[in-house]
Amino acid sequence: MSKKAILALSGGMDSATLLAWLLHQGFEVEAVSFNYGSKHNSHERLMAEAFAAHYNVPLHKIDLSGVMAGFKSDLLKTGGEIPEGHYTDASMSATVVPGRNIIFLSILAGLAWSVGAKKIAIGIHSGDHTIYPDCRPDFYDAMNQAIWEGTDGAVDLMAPFVEWDKTRILEWGIPAGVPYHLTRTCYKDQPLSCGKCGSCVERLEAFAAVGAIDPIFYE
Repeated sequence: MSKKAILALSGGMDSATLLAWLLHQGFEVEAVSFNYGSKHNSHERLMAEAFAAHYNVPLHKIDLSGVMAGFKSDLLKTGGEIPEGHYTDASMSATVVPGRNIIFLSILAGLAWSVGAKKIAIGIHSGDHTIYPDCRPDFYDAMNQAIWEGTDGAVDLMAPFVEWDKTRILEWGIPAGVPYHLTRTCYKDQPLSCGKCGSCVERLEAFAAVGAIDPIFYE
């Protein structure tokens, strides 16, 4: 079986860095972009397309907007306003999309099994742990076991950044030449990133922590 991985590529800096990391590890990579009805989906997808093109990686586009239309979250178009403030603020829990990574990983596992890819990969990181239950190490361990058992050992899960924060991700990605100008982190539905939502704040703090300038524009 080839050294092949299927990656969830949102267009954000974490999954983008993971794509570069997998290529540096010698993997043949195919990426998957999910449309699940989030406010920022259309903006992220443009970045996912540009990022996949930069690295000459195939990008599968999967539409789950109908499936997830009844889900409750302020991150979705059907929800309320995106909260502003720090990523760890309790208000950010309003952006949890119920079962999102369970659904994504199940689809990735089925696709990987179908195309002979041994690994699936997701860019969850330690900054997500406070707010998102489907980004924590216990979730990763449980899903890895479920995927392994459910595919009869054909596929397992990689989450190499699960104990990293965004600063450490940049500490690897910047020297590796990851084109962060081709990424989108903001949760809001607007052309320019807001710089105020929890996701933007965390990104800006990470760039400041490594002494680098974020190459994207903010309103």
